[in-house]
Amino acid sequence: MTLGVWDAWAIGAKTLTYAATFSAAGAVWFLRYCNGLLGGEERRKIRRIVFSSAGLSLFGGAAQLLITAGSMQGSAAGMLDGSLLHLVWQAGAGRDNAIRAVGLLLAAVGVLSDRPAWPALFGAAMAATSFAWTGHARSFDAGPSPLLLGVHLLGVAFWLGALAPLLIVARNGDTSRVAPATARFGAAALYVVAGMVAAASCLLFRLLGDITQLWASDYGRFMMLKLGLVAVLLGLAAFNKLRLTPRLIAGNTAAVTSLRHSVRMELMLGVLILGITAALTTIAGPPALD
Repeated sequence: MTLGVWDAWAIGAKTLTYAATFSAAGAVWFLRYCNGLLGGEERRKIRRIVFSSAGLSLFGGAAQLLITAGSMQGSAAGMLDGSLLHLVWQAGAGRDNAIRAVGLLLAAVGVLSDRPAWPALFGAAMAATSFAWTGHARSFDAGPSPLLLGVHLLGVAFWLGALAPLLIVARNGDTSRVAPATARFGAAALYVVAGMVAAASCLLFRLLGDITQLWASDYGRFMMLKLGLVAVLLGLAAFNKLRLTPRLIAGNTAAVTSLRHSVRMELMLGVLILGITAALTTIAGPPALD
């Protein structure tokens, strides 16, 4: 397994697209279920996250198209080759980019109102699951892999996409505002994360084909690194729910500072995990497809 220049650019563009899409989708849902707990300034800042993340997602998707075309020719000139770009678009990239763009548009328009309506929530789901239309899970001839991936993506977007809005709320410093929002997010995330992990476990089993491939293949070793970071992320989330949230509800102001630090760590870990995921889908194929 070698990492070339084009691979590195592709991983960067994918990481940006993943992070920005999940950020936009998760912020829309956060606005919906925490709307009554937010102040006007907090709502405006979270809306800006939706708008800016949607723009970055579209930019990242376009960059991936150009980079893929360039890598096919092995030079920057390929990025401007209409026939290559058309080929990349027809190969599946066009479909998931179009679905993502429509979903982000619905989400961005929907958050202009005080409380995002169902079209905005549906658009966020479209954007988050757009990655299931291409990639390794889609390569299986039949079976539940794309559905499992879609469920997993929804969970990732709900969890990681809520972190930046939660940090905005935590900066307020008022436990009477921070505690209810944190508790509401934690209560919903408990079920969402459980579904996300269950779907990911089933999908991983299908992609590996054999559990020994977890340490015997490049894909499996990348996956073990990713799983280790996810375990740390789950530990931080459990700490927030079991230790920090009760202290926030009790009015402990020091817990707000701890929450901010914890959420920042979750954000950094989340971006790192998405980067590893981008590498997995770029340079290492699952053993079950060999």
